[in-house]
Amino acid sequence: MNNYDELLEKGKEETPDDLEKEERFEVPELKTRKDGSRTIIEDFSGIAEKLGREEKVLSNFIQNELGTAGHIEGDELVLNGEFRRGNVQGRLENYVDEYVYCPECGRPDTEIKKEKGVEIMKCQACGARTSL
Repeated sequence: MNNYDELLEKGKEETPDDLEKEERFEVPELKTRKDGSRTIIEDFSGIAEKLGREEKVLSNFIQNELGTAGHIEGDELVLNGEFRRGNVQGRLENYVDEYVYCPECGRPDTEIKKEKGVEIMKCQACGARTSL
């Protein structure tokens, strides 16, 4: 084996297994419950953390998408109105498509930063920068 082949083989061995998988990021499954005329998303803070986004921003997006008001109470999101879990899950998936996945490479390795008053989504995988 020549030096290139040895280095290539070593690189393959040291590559984390999760990079070889087609999908290493999954949109979290929501757990909801009804409380009278309200819908409660359980462990909302954990979901925001898994997405690497601020609770308030994610909460505002979901509320706007559903056309309702709500508030964060502890680690739960309380929405005014009765909503099916699938409907709320769809809104979460919309958020992930728009604000988590990189529009250039499709990876979920992004973060949102404010630069000069403009929100920028920066991809840690490919380096792409997209204004929001």
